[in-house]
Amino acid sequence: MKLTKEEEDILSGKQGKAKAQALDFIIQLGEAFDAERLVDIVYCHYPAEMAIYRGNVEDAVEYAETGAKVSVPTTSSTLCCDLEKPEITGCPAQLVDLQSQIEPAHRKMGILETFTCTPQHLGFIPPFGSYTALVESSAIIYYNSVLGVRTNRGGLLTRHSAVCGKYPLMGYLLDENRKGTHWFKVEISRERLTSEDSWSALGFYIGKIAGSGVPVIEGVNTHQQEFLLALGATLATAGSVTLFHIPGVTPEARTVEEAFQGQLPEHKYIIKDEDLDSVYATLTNISAGDPIDFVTLGCPHYTLPLLQKAAALLDGKKIAPGVRFWICTNRMTRKQAEYSGIVEVIEKSGAKVVCDTCPVESHMRQSTCREFGMKVPNVAAMVCNSGKMLRYVGDLIGCKTALTNMENCIRSAVEGKFVTK
Repeated sequence: MKLTKEEEDILSGKQGKAKAQALDFIIQLGEAFDAERLVDIVYCHYPAEMAIYRGNVEDAVEYAETGAKVSVPTTSSTLCCDLEKPEITGCPAQLVDLQSQIEPAHRKMGILETFTCTPQHLGFIPPFGSYTALVESSAIIYYNSVLGVRTNRGGLLTRHSAVCGKYPLMGYLLDENRKGTHWFKVEISRERLTSEDSWSALGFYIGKIAGSGVPVIEGVNTHQQEFLLALGATLATAGSVTLFHIPGVTPEARTVEEAFQGQLPEHKYIIKDEDLDSVYATLTNISAGDPIDFVTLGCPHYTLPLLQKAAALLDGKKIAPGVRFWICTNRMTRKQAEYSGIVEVIEKSGAKVVCDTCPVESHMRQSTCREFGMKVPNVAAMVCNSGKMLRYVGDLIGCKTALTNMENCIRSAVEGKFVTK
């Protein structure tokens, strides 16, 4: 691999041992994928270091003690509990104590304590075409697709990119890997695609077919942030999609031809209403009227307008006894919502505004519940408007699930049973 004089100096230890070791890891990654050179990254979203994973927090604390410092603006991904208000989720005190060691470790390294899966909501929006190193599949696909920022699925090696400020020129950083591979034409009734759950279901259906490809989605025309976020989140979990194009919407696809870089595939997948119905059937295994004990919104983490919308629907209502209702967001958005009176309205209903985490990342995982002597499964039946959440909770939490819109989620929480209309 060709190194610049600056990179050679870093590797030789002129900018410290920790930075030299970080660069060495990144060089090895590049060589494994035949990258010709490294590029400068302008931003990094740091791996989640959750206490539910054995040794994860301890490793992070130990790494911070090496003197490693991030060299680009760096935010942090989610944790296993709400560190500001741990009591609202019922996380065991032992886990909270362990997880809290992350905060001083991150400060020591210069990492911003955002603890969110949606750093783009906090203003971390690099210029079009710039290079980044990110974790969190819903963020990665949003940055790549909606913002036109170039990134791969960084994994734990993102730590080393944050410290050395470099990443190999490979994968989705290269023009040739950003062209479409699968062509989808959406012929779903327009009134169906009007809520997060429906866009989530669309992403789930396409992701199953596209796998690790780059889908080009024709026939939809939305610039609503929450819809694009919901679409991308399930594309990245039902499949392993890292980039999608919507002609006329996303920045690298002014036309279908541009999305495919002039090489249109022979086959086009047509998506109809019944295909969307099949996703709801896959992710819903309870019937209308069945009892439920958990409702969640905010996967990925909610924006302030979505918290405001949920508050308006909850105003004057009460959550049914025995039902837990989490609305997940980040710390900064919760602060804004507290200032605006939104949190007060939500919490008067009995729902909780939860930060730093979400149900699937929390202590409610079956393995964690067993370790701490808690009920397994911790949840019997969950209602949610996110296909991404429901893709995971069946296995990780072990509960029954239902996919529906925000309004029905709230009705279900109030009535204590699954409501579909």
